[in-house]
Amino acid sequence: MNDVIELAQQLIRTPSPVYDGDETLVAALVQDWLADAGLPAAEVYALAPDRPNLVATIDFGTGGSHLVLSGHLDTKPVGAAKWTVDPFGADIDGDRLYGLGSGDMKAAIAAMLVATRDVVDAGALTAGRLTLLLTADEEDGSTYGAKYLSSGALDLSADALVIGEPGGIEDDFDGLHLVSRGLGRFTLTATAVQGHSSLSTILPRRNAGLDLADALQSLAGVVEVTVPDNTDDLRHWGATVNPALTFRGGVGYGVLPQEMTATVEVRTIPGMTDEQLLADLRAAVAPRAAATGADVAVEFDNAPHHWIEGTRVRAADPLVASIQRVTENVFGASLPLTVFPGTTDTSWFAPNGIPSLPALGPGLISRAHGADEWVSVDAVRRSVDLYRALITDFCASSREDRP
Repeated sequence: MNDVIELAQQLIRTPSPVYDGDETLVAALVQDWLADAGLPAAEVYALAPDRPNLVATIDFGTGGSHLVLSGHLDTKPVGAAKWTVDPFGADIDGDRLYGLGSGDMKAAIAAMLVATRDVVDAGALTAGRLTLLLTADEEDGSTYGAKYLSSGALDLSADALVIGEPGGIEDDFDGLHLVSRGLGRFTLTATAVQGHSSLSTILPRRNAGLDLADALQSLAGVVEVTVPDNTDDLRHWGATVNPALTFRGGVGYGVLPQEMTATVEVRTIPGMTDEQLLADLRAAVAPRAAATGADVAVEFDNAPHHWIEGTRVRAADPLVASIQRVTENVFGASLPLTVFPGTTDTSWFAPNGIPSLPALGPGLISRAHGADEWVSVDAVRRSVDLYRALITDFCASSREDRP
């Protein structure tokens, strides 16, 4: 598997859907590849035996800086999506490499591995350290992955971390994402009095289901949530409120429900707080509920697990400067600064003081988690050039030059 596309295909053909809870086969494939490439074996960190995290470190020499390239080994499941190709076939059609996890993010892992091998084989880098950090369970909360590692299981002591999530919004590598959005989870619950449904207009009696639907309309439009100022003029800076992702409650035919609940998700940006956001959501719902007489409550969902912080790297950080130099050389232009719309493993690593970039990998996030996921073959090959140049540029830079 000398070619990056061949390696990406092998990774795709090795299933690792997160809800199966087992990344052992894909981790073993990576270990075999490292051995064949003459690279150091990865150390295994695992909260559970079938949820391995791989950490491989290469020391190039004294001085320089420590860069971490990171990716997750798991994928979302196929689910109910209707694929027109085999999700695990890794078929190529023109410039498209199809497969579950092709863009999110097995092709990026392949590119990181190949770039590392190329740098080591070239032997030109004589300072710095590189760590390849491949995690489990990213797609289901990172309990067995980054959250576990960052809680004390692993001491990275790194100068920067870059995750190879699919960074494209409209085109591959169309922005440099300095922010990874966080995630807030809330419940919206309407309460009435359970009773016989035939009396709903005679008595009359409230229907908690209708009250919930009415309250959700207050969140369906533009919700005024408190957002910190943007000091770097980042594109896509803002929060996204997604009401009504799930519903629960009710008894069945013939019964007016006592209680109906919907879950509300907010994709947050750094600087937002859960308490302020809760107040904002309550303020959005209250006027309509008061006008109709509905009993509606907004609360945290499963506190304290309702909140994942967003992260941010400042535009002046040396990591950003290094990436901009590299992209100018590899792509012929620097990248506009923007916000990654999703939540990534940077939420676990950045609080430990590591400047962490959430998404610098091939693929478009819009193709992830759905049918016929694919990644551009050309973008994967360019990713090797990008990572190879980034390793060389950043690891060779002096820590003393950092503010």
